[in-house]
Amino acid sequence: MTPSSSIYILIPVHNRRATTLTCLDALHRNGDMEQYRVVVIDDGSTDGTAEAIRSTYPAVTVLSGDGTLWWTGAIKQGMQYAYAKGASHFVWLNDDTLPAEGAISLLIAACYKDAQKIVAAQCYSPTNYKIPTYSGQVKRFLSLQLLFVPEGKEKSCDCMSGNLVCLPRSVVDQIDYPPSHKLPQCLADVVYTWEAKKAGYSLKVLGDAKALCEFNSLEQNWSSSPMPIWHQWQRLTTPKSNLYPPAYWHYCISFYGLLAPLAFTSIYFKLLLFTLARWLLPISHLKKLKDLKNQWVNPS
Repeated sequence: MTPSSSIYILIPVHNRRATTLTCLDALHRNGDMEQYRVVVIDDGSTDGTAEAIRSTYPAVTVLSGDGTLWWTGAIKQGMQYAYAKGASHFVWLNDDTLPAEGAISLLIAACYKDAQKIVAAQCYSPTNYKIPTYSGQVKRFLSLQLLFVPEGKEKSCDCMSGNLVCLPRSVVDQIDYPPSHKLPQCLADVVYTWEAKKAGYSLKVLGDAKALCEFNSLEQNWSSSPMPIWHQWQRLTTPKSNLYPPAYWHYCISFYGLLAPLAFTSIYFKLLLFTLARWLLPISHLKKLKDLKNQWVNPS
């Protein structure tokens, strides 16, 4: 078995000192920090994140960015550092994701069994262990469906959220690093793992590898959110948005090929309809309509 010193846990962070330290605390409690190399890529935090890490966990390597890396640039920098140090595997870990004890070891053990395997954990809300918040996803025409894997099982998927994923070193040799210039923040994880699958990698989700992470709704609930509609549209101009047009277009090209124009335009057409609904109907009515839709789609 490859020595644990060649496993690098990569954590991109920006201005979330308390969240980042909570994540590192979890790694310490689980014994992961002592067993594997932990690298935090701090993208220009101004809240003392780097200083707090060096003070509390001096064994953690802190790489610095200038605030323009975003998630993808930070994870790429971490992968480049680990690759140069001779890493056999990379473990992507978001700082708002808290691995359960043994989860990272399970992912690594699964990857050791197959050199062409990429493995992800399932994330759950602390208040709901029945439906994952993040996991692998399966391609369905012009959409992605979140996968649920029971305990003791593993399932194949088409792509993965990057909350907690183990990847072999060879993925860099075959498909290079994540494309930070095309997908600076959102969707980079699902596109990169999708491209890895197309290159011949097997993507698996382990039901026994668990972590805690609340779901970030991003562009969800346009029709019923109390946020002013102009602010919703304004968010689309930043890479923080899941529907940032340049990144979303690259996602559509990667997943849907010739159908990319249809996939790309349809989502913004829906947002226009939501905008119209916000202007015409009270939010209370829209929430009731959403509840009725959920009851119809997911009857109890």
